[in-house]
Parts: sequence; structure tokens; C-alpha cells
Amino acid sequence: ESGTTDTFTVVLNAQPASDVVLSISSSDTGEATVNSPLTFTSANWNSAQTVTVTGADDNIIDGTITSTLTIAVVDASSNDSFDSVADQTVSVTTADNDVAGFTITQTGGSTSVSESGTTDTFTVVLNAQPASNVVLNITSSDTGEATVTGTLTFTAGNWNTAQTVTVTGADDNIIDGTITSTLTVTVNDGSSDNNFDPVNDQTVSVTTTDNDVAGFTIAQSGGSTSVAETGSTDTFTVVLNAQPNSDVVLQFASGDTGEATVSSPLTFTSGNWNTPQTVTVTGVDDNLIDGTVNSTITASIVDAASDNNFDSVANQTVAVATTDNDVAGFTIAESGGSTSVAETGTTDTFTLVLNAQPDSNVVFLVSSSDTGEATVNTPFTFTPENWNTPRTVTVTGANDDLVDGTITSTITVAVNDGSSDNNFDSVADQTVSVTTTDDDVAGFTIAQSGGSTSVSESGTTDTFTVVLNAQPA
Repeated sequence: ESGTTDTFTVVLNAQPASDVVLSISSSDTGEATVNSPLTFTSANWNSAQTVTVTGADDNIIDGTITSTLTIAVVDASSNDSFDSVADQTVSVTTADNDVAGFTITQTGGSTSVSESGTTDTFTVVLNAQPASNVVLNITSSDTGEATVTGTLTFTAGNWNTAQTVTVTGADDNIIDGTITSTLTVTVNDGSSDNNFDPVNDQTVSVTTTDNDVAGFTIAQSGGSTSVAETGSTDTFTVVLNAQPNSDVVLQFASGDTGEATVSSPLTFTSGNWNTPQTVTVTGVDDNLIDGTVNSTITASIVDAASDNNFDSVANQTVAVATTDNDVAGFTIAESGGSTSVAETGTTDTFTLVLNAQPDSNVVFLVSSSDTGEATVNTPFTFTPENWNTPRTVTVTGANDDLVDGTITSTITVAVNDGSSDNNFDSVADQTVSVTTTDDDVAGFTIAQSGGSTSVSESGTTDTFTVVLNAQPA
């Protein structure tokens, strides 16, 4: 069938009186063709003429076919003496050149897909025409990396039309780099022309590019993280971006444990890697008037305890705002709940202490509204170190000579703005009411000169003195 030739010769047995024409015909021109006719004359009748037989190609797998060439006298064109000559035949065998098989052609010479779901194709076509349908099954050695259209059917009509096989990348969550898998194309013997049953399987190598990257994602509840010095909490969640081959441990560190602390660590496994875990941030109390303080929580991979794929993952940070609960102010505590002195010079006390730790000194001025009734010791200085140690203010009764009864005066405690931490400048003054008991009693005193008083009828005199015991109004 590849078109090779063979020959035989024909010669007349006797000289004709006129031409003799011989026709040569093939019983199956699809297998063998022949040159025809041959003409013999009375001059060349005894010279053998060559007949060339040529193999004819087909696409059918039909093995070696035997056909017949018939040599016959063309009576109408030949010497009548040859009209009765019987036909003769030559048997011809035509060797088949069609082999059952199929051809795979990869687009671009290779097949590559990605886990993102990209596709690539290759084509399949039969090498020879089947006598009946040929079914090809295509299977993937790793459907977790690449999937493929499963079945192709070729008929005697479409056997030489290439059919396309689409390969699709399959997504997984594993950080596995580029994976090579194998697609196998197999003849389905039970559904195919028996000539194709012994055809060997063929394979196509497929590379699947990984789209999984080691990393983790932080999601803040409400989009931010805020706590208070009262000890309130807030949370954020952490989840891995890809499935690890072994455990991944994340640790969390606060940039300012005086403002916020954080729960730590978290461990992710290949089983729970995609389940978000919660990190709790707790506000920490201090005594400083520092307003809202921003600090940072740093999340990092513990390399020694984690899947090596995650070792190079960069740290991430979460900004935390801690609301202050410290307010500039001071507290006065009166001994016995009130403050009372007497004009005899008795004393009473109250204490003074700051409500919050200052950044610098805080100086208090303590003044009496009536120093003729009560005096106080002043000033008092608090430092960032002794701010929470109460200081004692002593009130002393002041003596006068007026009969004025019990007098109430006011002690005013005020921050000396020019000498104090600015946080305390706006703190309001506070007062303490002081009662001063009077020691003056209305009366008068007589003093006799010499201790007695004596006069004579002659008109002599003696004296005594009179003085008030207290200053009258």
C-alpha cells in the first residue's frame, strides 16, 4: 500500500495477421492498479511487453489483501483469430501499511496548568481508519492537581479528525510547589474495533503550578482594636492562608505591656489551618494621666516550631488604642469627718493626696479665709514618686479678744499652676470648712488698789480699777 510496484510480462504465442489488443483489469483497484491496454502487432507479437502492478493505499487496517488481474483479448480491436482466446489471471497480494494506533499532539509541545483553574489542551487522532468505533479513555494520575475530559469516540467517518482534550488545573490548599502528574490515554477494548485492542497506552506529562502561598491573615473585630485601662478586652482573629504540612505556631507580643497584654501563642495544624482562632487583647491599668495610648501587637511565626514553608513569612502588627482611666485631681480627707479648732490654739488635721500620678511635680497652695480664726501650713509638693502618699494639713486656732462665739472659716486648697504638671492646671480648687471655738466671755474685772478700798470723812480717796474681760463689738 505504500505504492511499491511489481511486474509481469505478456507475449503472444503466434503471429497475428493484424493487431491484437489485450486489456488488463484489477479486481480491486483499492489494493492494486495496472497499466492497460497492451497492443501487439504482426511485427512485435513475439516481444514480451511488461505490465506494471502498483500497490494502492487505503486507510483501513485490512492486512494483506489478494486481488486478481485479468488479461483479456479486446475482440473488437483484435485479429479475429484471437477472439476465442480465453482470459488469463494473475494473483496479486497487497501488503497493508495501516497500523492501529493514535497520535497525541501537545499544544506548544507541553502541557501546563495552574491551581487557579487555567487550562491547556492536546489533540488525539487515530493513525488508521477503524472498521468500527474506537473509544479512548483519558485518566489523570492526580485529580487533585489536574482533571481531564474522560472519553473520546472515533468512528470510521471521523477517525482522521483530531479531537481536543482539555486539561484543567485543580486547586488544593497545600503549599506543594509545581507538581507533575500524568494523563494516560487508553483504548477501551470492550467498546472498540478489535484491531485497536493491542494498541499501547500513551501518556502526557502535565505540570500544575501552585497558587498557595504561606502566610496568615488578621481580622480585627469592628476593624480596629481598642481597650481601656479598666481592664476591658477586644479581640482579633488569625487564620492561615494555606494548609501547612506540619504545625504552625504564631506568637504575639505587646509593644507596651503597661498599656495592653495579649494572649499567646496559637497553634495551627494541617486539620484546623483554615479555622480562625481568636486573640484577646486586655487593657492594663496604670496611674499615669497619659490619655489614649497607641501600642502595637506583633504577630510572628515561631520558626523552630513551625512548618518550614512558613519560616520566611513576614511579621504582622495590630495597632491597639488604650483609653486612659486616670483623671487629674486630688482628694481631701478630714479627720473625724470635720475640722474644728479653738482660739486657745488647738489644732485639727486633714489629709491631701493626688488621684493620679503626675508627669512632674504638683504644688498645692493652702490658704485660710480668716487667719484671725485659723491658720494652715502651706505649700505642699507632690512628686511622681510620692503622689499617692497622703500629706497632712494642720489647722491651728488663732486667738482674738472678741466675744464672737464659734466662727466658721474656709480653707482653700488650690493647684499652683505655674509650678505644677500641666495636666493638673484645670483641676478645681477644693475647700474645707473650719469652726473656731471662742474663748472670750463677756464680763469685767475689778482690781482694788492695795487689795482693799478705804477712805476717811476728811475727804480722802482710794481707787479701784475696772476692765472688760473681752473686747466688745
